[in-house]
Amino acid sequence: SSLVIFTSERHLLSRERAKKLYSVLPYFMAMTASDMVNSVILPTIYGVICYWTCNLRRSADSFFTFVLVFYLTVSAAQSTGLFLSAALKNTAISLMLAPLITICLFILGGFYIPFNILNPALNWASWLSMARYGFSALIINEYQGRIIECDATSKATSCPLPGSEVIASFGIVGAWESLWLNVAMLAVVQVALRLVTYLLLLRNK
Repeated sequence: SSLVIFTSERHLLSRERAKKLYSVLPYFMAMTASDMVNSVILPTIYGVICYWTCNLRRSADSFFTFVLVFYLTVSAAQSTGLFLSAALKNTAISLMLAPLITICLFILGGFYIPFNILNPALNWASWLSMARYGFSALIINEYQGRIIECDATSKATSCPLPGSEVIASFGIVGAWESLWLNVAMLAVVQVALRLVTYLLLLRNK
């Protein structure tokens, strides 16, 4: 829904700005806030349900951290949609490019390929992906400081397994093992995208 929020009303915004009915800022705030119900709030409720269904870490700190990270990740994804909506004037083109961009961002986010074995030619692009920071934060939230026991049927060679080894297996090393650094990067990505979106709307005539 974020992809068409501005493209469908571009001419309306230009006409009403010309009549000096309102400026871009209140329009931008109102439209993004109304879009948050479908694009952010409902997915976050879904994430809360999945947290307990999937039997993730059972502690209040981990749960509320999960909610925060999940919210910021979905909100950053919404910001990407808003940016495309403002940057591309043609709705058909934005709807065509959005799935391609989304797939690329998720591939580069660490879900399928650990960061330490990403092709060097593509590794730089992973830093542009909000999925990288969201995924890293969720993995750290789940495994940091844990000792994972093995059951009787496990073929693991080292038991119990430290959670830090699980984190490192995804290529999350060094400073990026900090949960709050990844959270901060999610906030930076979101603010940057929304600021650029606002500036694009200001330039819209």
